[in-house]
Amino acid sequence: MRNVFINCLNGCASTFRPLTKGICPDGNALWTELMVQFDEGLRRYLGRFRNQGTSNVPASVLLGWYLRKGFFPGLRGLLKTPFLRSAGSPLFVGRGVRLSYPSKVVVGSSCAIGANVIINAFSVEGVVLGDRVTIRENGWIQCSSHPSNPGVGLAIGSNTYIGPSVILGVGGKLAIGKDCQIGAGCTFISENHQVDEDGVASASEVERIGITIGDGCWIGHRASILDGVILGENCIVGAGAVVTRSFPAGSKIAGVPARAL
Repeated sequence: MRNVFINCLNGCASTFRPLTKGICPDGNALWTELMVQFDEGLRRYLGRFRNQGTSNVPASVLLGWYLRKGFFPGLRGLLKTPFLRSAGSPLFVGRGVRLSYPSKVVVGSSCAIGANVIINAFSVEGVVLGDRVTIRENGWIQCSSHPSNPGVGLAIGSNTYIGPSVILGVGGKLAIGKDCQIGAGCTFISENHQVDEDGVASASEVERIGITIGDGCWIGHRASILDGVILGENCIVGAGAVVTRSFPAGSKIAGVPARAL
């Protein structure tokens, strides 16, 4: 974005520098001063939106950041909002988001869906996101693989963060509480293929129990949560863990299969 500003300003400079030579012996110095004043003015304007610790970031860099992170995603959110069952404001949507069955989706206020997220919301209860839910880029939410067998539904509580490349397989009910942190690359699979008496897994028959993640849980990168698991509030799951059974509130678990520490 800074390059865009510089190119525009330099384009203007090539036009006005000859005119400034008659007024100022050094047209380049005058134009440099104008650019400095522009940058300072832009910095003061953006200062009201800044977090602490960004005082040394060039104003044009900040403007580009806010355009990419706020303006354009917000515009995409506005365009998608009429197709949703309901949506709070604002809604931020990244590039390349694919949303099937949007009438099954309820979104709270100030939610963000990152670039290239795929959501198939065809399910009995739909997809419900609380306020200030973030789903980072390249995520995949699969509520059904065929119209004849829709999943139950997905519910994510307010202030929950879903990291990049997370897979949410919504066969059975998948409920993630509020204030949770889900690391990158995690997998939640809320159904299992049935196994016959000979131990052979069925390609078409599945059983669904569902997954429940309590409020305030932290789940490390690339952990896997399998069908039937219930995690109580404030559990911590180590990176790479495979959780095959339930744990009470406050548990710290890790390993394959996951065990209490």
